Amino acid sequence: MKISDIKQYRDKLKIENIAYIIQILTQAVKLKLLQYHDILFSTRKRYAEAGLGLVPLDIDISTLDFHGFDIRKADELYRMYRNHQFDLLGSGWTTVSYEDNAKGFQRYKYEVPVIQTDKNGLFLHELINKSNLHTSKKIWGMLSDDYTPIDWQKDFISGYRWDNSKWYRPQVVADKPGGDIKVPWELGRMQHLPRLALMYRMFPERDREILGEFCNQLIDFSATNPPRYGVNYVCTMDIGIRTANVALAYSMFKSQNVTFSKEFEEFICAFIFEHCEHIRNNLEWSKFLTSNHYFADIAGLLYGSAILPKCKKREKWLRFAANEINKEIVKQFHREGSNGEGSTAYHRLTGEMAVYSLAVIKYLNKHGEKLRLDQEAMEIIEKSGEFSNAITRPDGMFTQIGDNDSGLFFRLSVTGELLTVEQAVAKYANLQNYKIQQLSDAYLDENMNDARPFISSVAGMFENEKFQEAERIYPLESSLVNQLVGTKINVGNQIGAAANKPDKNDEKLQYESSYIISANDRDLLEETKWVLYHEFGIYIFRGKNIYLCVNAADNGQKGNGGHAHNDKLSFELFIGDECIFEDSGTYVYTSCPELRNKFRSVNIHNTIFTGIEQNEYNGLFAMYSRSKCRVIDVRSNSIKVEVCYGDVIHRREFIIKNDCIIIQDECNKAYQAHFMQNEVTRGYGKILVG
Repeated sequence: MKISDIKQYRDKLKIENIAYIIQILTQAVKLKLLQYHDILFSTRKRYAEAGLGLVPLDIDISTLDFHGFDIRKADELYRMYRNHQFDLLGSGWTTVSYEDNAKGFQRYKYEVPVIQTDKNGLFLHELINKSNLHTSKKIWGMLSDDYTPIDWQKDFISGYRWDNSKWYRPQVVADKPGGDIKVPWELGRMQHLPRLALMYRMFPERDREILGEFCNQLIDFSATNPPRYGVNYVCTMDIGIRTANVALAYSMFKSQNVTFSKEFEEFICAFIFEHCEHIRNNLEWSKFLTSNHYFADIAGLLYGSAILPKCKKREKWLRFAANEINKEIVKQFHREGSNGEGSTAYHRLTGEMAVYSLAVIKYLNKHGEKLRLDQEAMEIIEKSGEFSNAITRPDGMFTQIGDNDSGLFFRLSVTGELLTVEQAVAKYANLQNYKIQQLSDAYLDENMNDARPFISSVAGMFENEKFQEAERIYPLESSLVNQLVGTKINVGNQIGAAANKPDKNDEKLQYESSYIISANDRDLLEETKWVLYHEFGIYIFRGKNIYLCVNAADNGQKGNGGHAHNDKLSFELFIGDECIFEDSGTYVYTSCPELRNKFRSVNIHNTIFTGIEQNEYNGLFAMYSRSKCRVIDVRSNSIKVEVCYGDVIHRREFIIKNDCIIIQDECNKAYQAHFMQNEVTRGYGKILVG
């Protein structure tokens, strides 16, 4: 061994790294001891610490603007929720029960034994670990007699079911092909509960039914999902989102003078407490990278602790969460307002969590708390709304760059349109084998790619004329945030984004081609401008008759590329209201690795293929990052960009004229240009026909 090698190894073993290794080993030992404890003792033993009496957020639901909450869509939506039917991640509206009703995913369909539930909870002996059985049966006894239970552990698309009695850490995320753990996770976020609270006001004649569903579903979930057992305690992110949604829904019900029983108040207080404790003990934090997962953790902890009665843990959790929210905004977002994940969908998700968290911090400070609220964080989140506004296409959807898992923090306004079942099946290929007898003729097709509710939420906090259109269409989000915040803020936008000077290197490359797109009798240069986001690497040319979004983004996550695609120099294009070229989206994650890699490959994007991928995959959620993008030139009606990867150099220039668009490619290698793909997804699991 050389002396230089010895020095290299010595440098790697710095004190902080040794300390970090010791920390990891200590945590592993603690986890093993906790597992042994949970086998012997109930994981609900801390109920007594929760005390009695949540302190709901003071939300006057009567003053919220329901203008954008379409009564016809809300009526259909309520009927679905009442019948325990959910449309999540491309499932189509499906009854979620212990019956075998899965339509299957691709060629995979799992048949699991039908579980016969009963009011006395005898069936729980088959599902719940022994240490939690007694308490689970006690909670189960609170259910109404006419309630039909939901199976919270099942991927109701493929039919695969996870084990309620298995401790949360050994649970396998991708256990069987076709089985998608995101489906029960998505259901377990309980994002329909705040909508039930809104419907309580919209449909006063159904108030008893709606309130009963809220209480029963929470009781049902808790009884069959003891803390630290089953699939719904695997991912802290989903626990955080669930905590926030339950806290918000509870506050909305209480604002309408709803009186819960003492037994239920004790139960929900304990529910929130144990969720907060679990989050704090299972944070998805790393010294190397924090992402949307960690943000969801701390946002959920903030919302949960905000409504807990005063106690030592509550105060610690609240201050910790508020401090981390401010730090992570500055850390995870670029100064221009875009998010560092390298994905427009994850920008929307993290932006949502940020603005709703800042709103609660400001609300609590109005009520006597002294929580951290940084000016820089506020300015960044205002700019995050501007970024989403800039990438909103003429059809109201945002441009898809990188992964899209349809993730939201809150689901409030109902987006999309009412179709018939026949129209929905004709529109989406993922609805093959759809059991239409489960539904009426109506089919609510929610638009999961609409970022305007998020933009509206930012409008509720900041005075900014760029948000007016989104606020007009979806005023509910704006009015909710504004009620928490009070007077809208004018932060001034003092921070500056990073500059990126074009490098006019115009050396010709060996291979070249061009592609011309006609304007179809429209003037493409009417009222046009560039909107440039150099830190993200996205460049938008828009005007009265054109929307062009050029992607020259890096891989995000500090090069990890967990949610990036090999889509460099790809683009989306609208001429008027017509979509000419569209990004392919994501489709699915772990349920089908082949499809996962297909939808993040070069071949399915509007770029060129030289025979190799722009970045090599490192598992399903990482890349060996090698692509480097740069802007060569930007003019009033053109942009030239470049990507280098391996020994490949690819340059693409977009030239916009009054009557056409010219796309010119140059490369130092022979290539095949891709301008159209056969498969397009609009949200996770939702793939268009044709």
